[in-house]
Amino acid sequence: MDDSITPVVVTDFDVAAYTRRGTSRLPVDSALHAQQTPLPQDVRLALGALQRLESSALAESRSMLATATGHEARITAFLATWLVDRFWQSRALRDLLTGDHPVDRPEQHHRLHPLRALRRIHVDRVQPLLSPLWGAVTGEGITAAHMGRMAIQEASLRGALVALSRRLDGEARRVLDEVAARHDAAVEFFTAEAIARITRSRGEAATTRLVLALTSPLDGGGSADADIRAALATIGADVRDRAALHRARYEITRLLPGPDLPDPLLSALSRPGA
Repeated sequence: MDDSITPVVVTDFDVAAYTRRGTSRLPVDSALHAQQTPLPQDVRLALGALQRLESSALAESRSMLATATGHEARITAFLATWLVDRFWQSRALRDLLTGDHPVDRPEQHHRLHPLRALRRIHVDRVQPLLSPLWGAVTGEGITAAHMGRMAIQEASLRGALVALSRRLDGEARRVLDEVAARHDAAVEFFTAEAIARITRSRGEAATTRLVLALTSPLDGGGSADADIRAALATIGADVRDRAALHRARYEITRLLPGPDLPDPLLSALSRPGA
C-alpha cells in the first residue's frame, strides 16, 4: 500500500449501535408447530443444511481471527455480537426440525464424496496451523477476502430462508421470516467492509478473488455439507430464488478482476432467467 490508500477502513455501518442493541434467543412455539402441517421432506433437508451453515460461524470466526483480520477493532467488535446472533439463528432452525430437545440435531441425508471428506480433515487439523502463514503472505488483503466471503454467505442465507419461507405457513414461516430479517445487519456490515477494501487496492481485490476461487462461502467454515447440493436444488427451484442466490455473489464478484467467478455449488442450478 502507498499513501493514496486509507490505512483504516471506516464505513457508514454503526458497529457501536449494533453491539449495544444486544441479542437474544429467537422463540419457537414447538407445541404450536407440532400441531400444524408437517414440513415437506425436501424442505426439512434444506433447513437442516441451512441450520448447519448458520452454526458454522464459530469456525468462520476462527479462520478470520487467526490472521490480520483479527487486528481490525471494528471487525472484532462486530464479530462478538454476530457470533451470538448466528448461534440463536441456528438454534431457532434446529428447534423447528427437532423441537426444544437438548441433544437432538438435524441428520444429514447424504454422504460426502471421499475427497470432500478429506477437505474437512484439512480444515479441522491443518488449516489452523497454516492460517498465520497464509496471513503473513497475503497481509491485510486477507481481510478483504474474509469480508467478501462472509458478505456472500450472509446474503445467501437470507435469500435461501426467504425462498423456503414462501413454501410454508404458520409458526415455521414466522420463524424463518424472523431469522432471515436477523441477517440484514450482517449483510450490510460485511458487504460495506468488503467493498471498501476491494475498491481501494488491486491487491485486496486479487486476494478476495483467490479466496473465493478456493472454497465456496456456502461451505460453512470451509467444510462441505453433504446435503448442501440437494438443499440448493430445493431452494433454487423457482427462477426468482435462483436469481437471488446468484445475486448474493454478484454484489461482491462484480468488483473483482478477471471474468465472472462462478460458485461450484451453484453451477448445477440454471442461471437466472433460464
